Amino acid sequence: MKSTKYTGISFYQGNIQLAEVEHGKKTTVTALGERPTAMDFSQGGANLSPDHPQLFTFVYELEELLKQSRVRSKYISFALPTDPVFINIIPVDAALQGNEVSAHIQWELEQYHPDTPLKEFIIDSQPLPWGDKDVKQMFVVCVRRGMVGFLKKAVAELKLQLHLVDIDHFSTEKSLRFNYPECAEENVALFGVRHGRVDASLVLQGELCDYRAFLIDSSADVGDAVATYLTYLKEKEGVDSPGKIVLHGMDITPALVAKIKRERGTETLALDAVRGLSPSKKLHEPFVKESSRFAAAIGLALRASP
Repeated sequence: MKSTKYTGISFYQGNIQLAEVEHGKKTTVTALGERPTAMDFSQGGANLSPDHPQLFTFVYELEELLKQSRVRSKYISFALPTDPVFINIIPVDAALQGNEVSAHIQWELEQYHPDTPLKEFIIDSQPLPWGDKDVKQMFVVCVRRGMVGFLKKAVAELKLQLHLVDIDHFSTEKSLRFNYPECAEENVALFGVRHGRVDASLVLQGELCDYRAFLIDSSADVGDAVATYLTYLKEKEGVDSPGKIVLHGMDITPALVAKIKRERGTETLALDAVRGLSPSKKLHEPFVKESSRFAAAIGLALRASP
């Protein structure tokens, strides 16, 4: 069986994270890497375009990271931070179908971004597996075309092939399902932690069912965000308690994991993004031990097909 390698890239707290996964007889993590970046995708992502003045700075940074990590794959994917992306759950009349649903979602987007033409957004939506006979809940993600165009041009300059553009919290779901197949039989509350923000979602038997985001002042507030989200799930969605609480992203310390487990009385863990993979012996050991911050990049590299 011929093997193929895929590279995933994510952006957390002023750094670029890289993961390369080889798909062959075994699924192997062949590279993990990280370096600082001058790009601020979280705060400045909405202003990116193919002619952005920092494009070639970003190309240089990526090229250096690929060389440093000895990456050989030609397929590259990007996990965007959630901050500059429009993510929402929009209730839609269950009687609406096809273009009518799209028109309603576009109208909702215009209410949030009245000064931005709809053509500037790439809009994706899917129904969530809950609601009632009168209203269906649509999970909507909108990314600015300029941001995607910026990444496409960078990839072209590197003479690579753009495979996927996703959102980091949702790319992590692939890492979760691959490394914890038992989650297909239980409810998991997944929390992504970055500076100033916690992303939270409910993964019900392997399927995304809900998403919320919380702004925080410091990592000391992560536990409060977890408590607020679990209370919301219980009061609004009737989910008494998830089977697991899983954390990924930055600053996922053993002390944080232990604190949340103690406060919530629920199994809590940092996502081990290489748990079900065959890690190369060449990997930097500290990266392997802290693989939760590479979960989004690994999740992308695990996706051999769009």
